[in-house]
Amino acid sequence: MPNPPDDHQGRARPPHVGVNVPDAPVGSLLLQVVRAHARVGTELLSDVGVAPPQEIVLLHLDAHGPLPQTELVHYLGRDRSTVTATLQAMERAGLVTRAPSREDRRAMTVQLTAKGHDTVPRAHAAWRELERRTTAHLTADRRAELLAALALVRDALNEGGG
Repeated sequence: MPNPPDDHQGRARPPHVGVNVPDAPVGSLLLQVVRAHARVGTELLSDVGVAPPQEIVLLHLDAHGPLPQTELVHYLGRDRSTVTATLQAMERAGLVTRAPSREDRRAMTVQLTAKGHDTVPRAHAAWRELERRTTAHLTADRRAELLAALALVRDALNEGGG
């Protein structure tokens, strides 16, 4: 794990807590949580040999088998060029292959390689460890409350005009 940057006097600084907007305490805290979660997740995944969102691609392909690249674009909720770059990096790492679809030669089908399949259990383990660290200070009841509250927040934001 990388050392935190120093404070110009050689002392290690603690991780940056994050942005705090007084008029938006919920948004500020959510942003801080998302950034901390992403930082820890990235560290755990680097030990597996993948970078976000490569592990999501691995897990999705493991669960569903070979898929059209367009389905991965939709599933990840990212633009086509970003997903293409992710898949190209995964190809270079030997985790997936892409080939023209048998049904539509203009479309690409993505599938796991043997190395990709071998990486899936370690990706699952990284996510389990991230989940453990994320909820370590919560009781089972508090975890259930958090899940319910986050689902309500997500749904409210996805409704639009609110």
